Amino acid sequence: MLVLEKVTKTFPVGGGSVKVAVNRVDLTIEKGQFVTVIGSNGAGKSTLLNLIAGRYLPDRGRIVLDGVDITRWSEHRRARFIGRVFQDPLQGTAASMTIEENLSMAERRGQRRTLARGVTRSGRSRYRELLAPLGLGLESRLQSEVGLLSGGQRQSLSLIMATMTRPSLLLLDEHTAALDPKTAKQVLDLTTRIVGEYGLTTLMVTHNLEHALRIGDRTIMMHEGGVVLDLSGPERTRMTVQDLLQEFTRVRGADLLDDRLLLT
Repeated sequence: MLVLEKVTKTFPVGGGSVKVAVNRVDLTIEKGQFVTVIGSNGAGKSTLLNLIAGRYLPDRGRIVLDGVDITRWSEHRRARFIGRVFQDPLQGTAASMTIEENLSMAERRGQRRTLARGVTRSGRSRYRELLAPLGLGLESRLQSEVGLLSGGQRQSLSLIMATMTRPSLLLLDEHTAALDPKTAKQVLDLTTRIVGEYGLTTLMVTHNLEHALRIGDRTIMMHEGGVVLDLSGPERTRMTVQDLLQEFTRVRGADLLDDRLLLT
């Protein structure tokens, strides 16, 4: 379970002014719940994920994961319990390292480093088993450099790396936005399969309103750093993309016409 209590984050913008990126957010996500997060540019979505991951520390408020207060924990310390996949396929993997080296590194994320051999025979066997269901042939390319992979292959590998240790929480920051539609669907299908199979508590930021309503079991909308809409159960099931657009119009007005939400 993830609990955020009055979490707030501001950034200086010059001239002594500050921008409130996340504003007193209260949010409880039950264990195993898959939550999609929507909102216009600058609404605070990625900042919220960065606060949860530990990249930023909040100015005020508390972050509690599975009953443990992690508010002041470093990103490295949290990495043992939190998996993350970024929008850019170039993030989350090391291009100059091989597939098996990347997987080995992910398997040891958050642990104390030792002088032990990086990739073992048993490790290679596990990695083949993890990669084979993808149908991308990566299980036979363990010694290939990750930089040689396509965007879809690399994002699929990032997803495997983020979930192979069964994290307490999975953060997905528009992880299909940089992919073509066919590849994006493949990665989303893989996402839902892994999340369902492992029962992972998941937050997925997306600009695709159809995905937001049809993937997972809860949708929240952010605006000006706060949560302005929280949908689940029959209310979410009945909601359409047009209904969501009307909600955006309600909170943003005519500005929505310039938002890329309309393009998805």
